[in-house]
Amino acid sequence: MMDILTFGILGIFALVVCIISIIFLVLTIVFGVIRAIKKKFRKAFIVLLIATTLLGIVDFFTINNLIKSFNEIKRNNDDSINIRQEDGKIILSDNPIEQLFMSDDKKTEIICDYIINKIKTKDYENIKSIFSNDMINNVKNLDEGINKLIDISNENITDFKSQSNGSETHWDSGQHRKTYRFSCEITTDNAKYSIYFECDYENPFNNETLGVNRMVILDENRNILVLVDNETINKGY
Repeated sequence: MMDILTFGILGIFALVVCIISIIFLVLTIVFGVIRAIKKKFRKAFIVLLIATTLLGIVDFFTINNLIKSFNEIKRNNDDSINIRQEDGKIILSDNPIEQLFMSDDKKTEIICDYIINKIKTKDYENIKSIFSNDMINNVKNLDEGINKLIDISNENITDFKSQSNGSETHWDSGQHRKTYRFSCEITTDNAKYSIYFECDYENPFNNETLGVNRMVILDENRNILVLVDNETINKGY
């Protein structure tokens, strides 16, 4: 995992290589024109062309690694955010402007990462916290769902991938409730699972529904292993 200092050094290196590449590119063009007009500097042009090409390759891989490192650092910073509930909404970023312009796909990705991190703790209360208070109070087989998540975590989660499956919005008097539907494809040492979630992201009408209100766990053959659903959810409007 790359830290900020290493990322900064890599960024400076990438900048220097880019500047040198631009200089060599300009020289290559100049010597290329001279070569075409006056038939001189053939060797110099070939050397510059080779050097520019090599620098271009170095540029490509350096910038590619820089982008990957930036995404890794950003992802680590996202993981460190204390996702919480405030004023009838799930807070995903300490920067309200960032969250305001965050895409739905990014929001569901962060929520899914948060849920997987909770599942990986194998701790009952930690996992229970991903569900809404309304679901905790009203769904009788929630224990079965939580225990199944613990069983999956005990198999050692080696990989997972999130996918947004849509959203639902209800407007009333200038306020709105928003629900996201998304899934997590989980790979363990023993098997693969698909887990589908329905999660209230924002509900100023009733903040007791914030969090997961429906979860379906399927095995790799698409058989339902567990279904927990707050069918009598009080939406508050």
